[in-house]
Amino acid sequence: MTTHIPPSPTSHAQTPTNLLSSPLLVSLSFSHFAFSMGQAGSAPLTRFPSFSNRRFNSKPDLTTPTLAISFPPPSIQSSTLPPDLDYTSELPDEVLCVVFQLLTSSDRKRCSLVCRRWLLLEGMSRQRLALNAQHSLSDSIPSLFDRFSSVSKLALKCDRRSDSIGDEALALIARRCPGLTRLKLRACRAVTDAGMEVLAESCPNLCKLSVGSCSFGSKGIEAVLRACTRLEELSIKRLRGLSDSNASPPVSDEIVARSLRAVCLKELYNGQCFSTVISNSPNLKVLKLFRCAGDWDPILEDISVKVLGVTEIHLEKLQVSDRGLMALSACPSLEVLHLVKTPECTDVGLIVLAEKCNLLRKIHIDGWKTNRIGDQGLIAIAKRCPNLQELVLIGVNPTARSLELVATNCANLERLALCGSETFGDAEISCIAAKCLALKKLCIKGCPISDLGMEALAEGCPRLVKVKVKKCRGVTAEFAEWLRMSRGSLAVNFDAPGPTDGAPDVSEMVENAGSDGDLDDRSVVGEQLGLSNGNALNGGTRTSAWKTRVSIFVGRNFFVSAFRRLHGSQ
Repeated sequence: MTTHIPPSPTSHAQTPTNLLSSPLLVSLSFSHFAFSMGQAGSAPLTRFPSFSNRRFNSKPDLTTPTLAISFPPPSIQSSTLPPDLDYTSELPDEVLCVVFQLLTSSDRKRCSLVCRRWLLLEGMSRQRLALNAQHSLSDSIPSLFDRFSSVSKLALKCDRRSDSIGDEALALIARRCPGLTRLKLRACRAVTDAGMEVLAESCPNLCKLSVGSCSFGSKGIEAVLRACTRLEELSIKRLRGLSDSNASPPVSDEIVARSLRAVCLKELYNGQCFSTVISNSPNLKVLKLFRCAGDWDPILEDISVKVLGVTEIHLEKLQVSDRGLMALSACPSLEVLHLVKTPECTDVGLIVLAEKCNLLRKIHIDGWKTNRIGDQGLIAIAKRCPNLQELVLIGVNPTARSLELVATNCANLERLALCGSETFGDAEISCIAAKCLALKKLCIKGCPISDLGMEALAEGCPRLVKVKVKKCRGVTAEFAEWLRMSRGSLAVNFDAPGPTDGAPDVSEMVENAGSDGDLDDRSVVGEQLGLSNGNALNGGTRTSAWKTRVSIFVGRNFFVSAFRRLHGSQ
């Protein structure tokens, strides 16, 4: 319900000249305010005892208040209501802070330009802040954090072509933000292990840390783990201090991260130096490993002994074999499994995993067209994992034999995606349409299906709400339109293949599991502080040379080991 300030009865076209009398300021929900419409224009504003009369001498209490306000009826003459009356002058600071927290970032910036009081309160109530971490930011840190004194979630990002802030600036920021709980560092190449140690000492309440493209090494991460005992999420990407030529020492085995719940390692030359962090986190729930060099089978075996409560595992472009999958079978609480481009994993390891991890509900498999995971592994999943809700198969060749068992035994299957499968044809999709009664979303890309097989979807899958068909040469646009007309509630997304289409792009099928955009706040406050020349937030891009170096270094381990084992089995 919304209450507006009544206009003057003598002049309905008159608008207040002061922005403080905008109806936006009183368009507040009853969850925060209780309005009482009085009869007199001079009715006083009622404050409850929970509020203090302090205004600028302390930080506001951001708890949700209750306020009763009396508004003058339209019968009051315009002479008693000056056009420039500030209707918010009697509102407590705590109430305005609650209002600011309900606004978007752009609206907050506009409100901060209204008056000095709003500028101060908006800064005091802001908890998220994203800054361009160029070297020129160092001079503005004192004034910047004098205004934003309550920041608890901070993102510092620097363009790869610019000089970033160093240890001194990071230490100053840490001392100004002792209550920091989330921190993201991107391309801060001048920050060293010493700077991370000062950060850890000044911000002991840090709960989430994400670092990428920085120059410090494992010692800086170790300092954070020692001092920040409440750390719950740790994401490490592309650390320049972990080069293959100058390997960083492993994190001390004495550190036990009992509060750590999620670990993500991505594109690291010597990512195994953090293996002790994973194995010494008894309460770890989520483990994500992306494109990290080295043999990870021994580490997964160690994890299976010490970390039994893990529920989600992502393995992408890793040197992992059936030995590692068999080790993960000792994690009975596993619910989410992503195997992306791990050519040494076969049906043998997947069968052992499925037999003991019966709680699996989401499975993503990218077989990289090696044909080492197929019907046998999927049959084991169908028999042992009745709670399966989501199945994504990329570069895997299932047949109607395994898909029929999946559809029959997995009654809760709601999302199914197949991409680049050479055996998924009309018979298989007809089986899906007849058996998958709970299916809601179906995605097919680059498979040999035709209009004849797709016709089964017109009457099958009664709960189906969305179908996506891409680069399937046997399906025509006319049939896609007919399917839309036959099932009015079904959303059909059809992408006809072009004459030059080659192998299907499977990147769209899998979500970016390593993203950690929860700290991102795209608001730019540099303009308000006179920092528009160098401190506006700009996103940097990854260097192509680094990507090439990683692909050559990591890819060599993948292919050499995979072909060696394949030759030995033959």
